[in-house]
Amino acid sequence: MAPTAYRDTDASGVNAKVEKEVDTYYSSEDTDKAYRTCWGEGNIHFGYFPKLDDDTKAAIPFDKAAEALTQKMITTAGEFSDKSKVLDLGSGYGKPACDVARVTGAEVWGVDLSEMHVQRSIELAKKTKVDKRANFVVGSFTSLPKEVLNQSGTFTHVWSQVAWCHCHADIMKILGEANKALAKGGKLVVNDFLGTDGKVEDNTKEHVWKRLRFTELLGPLAWKECLENAGFVIEKYEDWSHHLQHGYEELASTANKHGFKSADGAPLGDNYKVSAECAASGQIGMNFCVARKV
Repeated sequence: MAPTAYRDTDASGVNAKVEKEVDTYYSSEDTDKAYRTCWGEGNIHFGYFPKLDDDTKAAIPFDKAAEALTQKMITTAGEFSDKSKVLDLGSGYGKPACDVARVTGAEVWGVDLSEMHVQRSIELAKKTKVDKRANFVVGSFTSLPKEVLNQSGTFTHVWSQVAWCHCHADIMKILGEANKALAKGGKLVVNDFLGTDGKVEDNTKEHVWKRLRFTELLGPLAWKECLENAGFVIEKYEDWSHHLQHGYEELASTANKHGFKSADGAPLGDNYKVSAECAASGQIGMNFCVARKV
């Protein structure tokens, strides 16, 4: 059976205004073109650059680094197999979900606010021949759609890549939905975009928060505390902020080459450059976390 795009008309996230803005931003033609050109076809998350952690590794471009990040999450988290059932919260264009299905044989369900993203994901699943295992649902991860809620307690993994950051004000709601979806002993496997536990500089708000529609961005200490308060036991936590910084440096070069603009008309490459500087100074960051439902 081919995957289908579902829409849960009753779903209403806690912060509907923020979700609408995020949906509008990522579904716009200009944003779509910039992501497909700079980030790689099917990708809307960051990359893992092996050479940053091991000088013996070869340098790789951004699109390959995005694939490497997905593979790193799979191998580090472990316990993936053709018996696994994975829920991807904020599945974007669907490439990570399709890669998980292809590499591990798992059944995968992706949830995303954007109907355009879901349709692209379905097309990609067919193209990569994982359409019998990959399903995509239009909906919010602060209030999961019925097609996912009907499977509560059956997922072995809840997966996410740089998506929760748009709803950090509602992170306890997200974690509650993840808890409902997971079977006992199931795993969270999350790569998220973070802020600072200290003071947020005006430059960061102007060039990062404004562009990405952030209203709140948790620092690493606050983020981990939320997981623990939600009843998850953190088994592995890694700081991948240097990968975020390098990724933004690569993206700045590509965006400048193609002359992309941000929504406010500012050169996108300039915003990416400042974002890299914010990562270098600790104003923003990126993590990788594996936590277990007990």
